[in-house]
Amino acid sequence: MPRILRRPRSPTERHQRAAEWARWFTGDSSIAAYRRELAQLTGLGADLAWELVSDLAPLLLERVPAKLGAQVLLATVTLAAAQPKPREAGWALLATVTEELTPAHARTVLETLALGWQASSTALTSTQRRQAIERELRRVIRRLAASGPAGLDALVAVVAVLGISEGDDSAILESIEGPHREQGQEGAAQPPQPGTGKAEDER
Repeated sequence: MPRILRRPRSPTERHQRAAEWARWFTGDSSIAAYRRELAQLTGLGADLAWELVSDLAPLLLERVPAKLGAQVLLATVTLAAAQPKPREAGWALLATVTEELTPAHARTVLETLALGWQASSTALTSTQRRQAIERELRRVIRRLAASGPAGLDALVAVVAVLGISEGDDSAILESIEGPHREQGQEGAAQPPQPGTGKAEDER
């Protein structure tokens, strides 16, 4: 299993990021919660459902609540399934989201992957399921590109390798590398509302 590579940060930066991450990601993120959610989403036994995502789960365990993270894992497995090395491809995508993006933008992308998984639930083939998730991911990358958040260039590079941003990545990269933009939270979800665990996404 690949190691989780953390971006070098000072102790102060790590503390600040951890505090901000905790503000954006609330809820049960234990392995037990993930096993329950995965079993419910897939209709499989807990052990079989866990086996589908066990290689990628360490990236989200104890960091992203299971109600969101279980869908993200299933979406990522679906996206990466067509790659020569699906585990490495899925790991690269989730590691980039969780380590390179701000917590606010990470929440936006993870929620988009979850929405993509939901949208793919009626698909008849694995290709159709993957395409449904790809559409959601392309949409959010284009939206985030308008504000040029830190780490988006790395995310674009990963999804280009996955073949997701085919035809779009040049325009996205141009917008990132264009005139300086204020690095705000434009395009990001809003923090989860108390008692809901859901973010208010500005669409």
